[in-house]
Amino acid sequence: MSNFNNQVALVTGGAKGIGRAICQELASNGARIALVYRHDRHSAETTAMEIVQAGGQVQLYQAELTERSSVAKLVNQVVADWGGIDILVNNAGASAHASLLELSDSQWQTVLQSNATGCFITSTEVAKIMLERGGSIISIAGASAHRCYPGAGAFGPSKAAIVNLTTQMAMEWAQYGIRVNGVSPGPIREANSGWQQQEKVLAEEVSRLPLSRAGTPLEVAKAVSYLASDDAGYTTGQMLIVDGGGVCTWYLAP
Repeated sequence: MSNFNNQVALVTGGAKGIGRAICQELASNGARIALVYRHDRHSAETTAMEIVQAGGQVQLYQAELTERSSVAKLVNQVVADWGGIDILVNNAGASAHASLLELSDSQWQTVLQSNATGCFITSTEVAKIMLERGGSIISIAGASAHRCYPGAGAFGPSKAAIVNLTTQMAMEWAQYGIRVNGVSPGPIREANSGWQQQEKVLAEEVSRLPLSRAGTPLEVAKAVSYLASDDAGYTTGQMLIVDGGGVCTWYLAP
């Protein structure tokens, strides 16, 4: 089990879904959480309340991650409040379900900005803080970064950019004791939520996975926790694919 011993973890997109699970998992293992949200303060407050009720420490921060001035202000405030940043999890992002010929320029720009540019700006601003004492950066990419999926005309390329950015940052920042890795989730749903009835096409795709089920947010959070911990101290520049074996079998027809 990881023990983060009051390390400060800044988690973007931490209000719900995978981000919520990441915040809860890191907090349960002793990290102090800087939970960053964009619009959904209600969900952020709910997640924060659950963390506090479980005995964890958390503060909420609002930021526009595609604007460097906003991110710089965020980072400075977190450092002022907590004394530093030891772990960064780039989880915030956006999607647009459309093929390349269906995508508008606006959709393309929004997805690339939210996913790739947001990761770049946040990572570089946090890295400036980590230069003196090191740290760990984990970015959430996706299985669509490693192979093509129908309707992922912008999402897949944006996540592939995160994969390449991860290796570039790992190479450049290793000399400062900064490890940079990523997690690429496949289909993720809450267990026992009845999603199969609402998303029958996805349910059929999931049935063809080697593990024949969707993953859970907690399973992604556990992967993040491992990469952030000392157990992964000799690991950098890597993407941990958490997709039930989908990428290695190419279970979807193009």
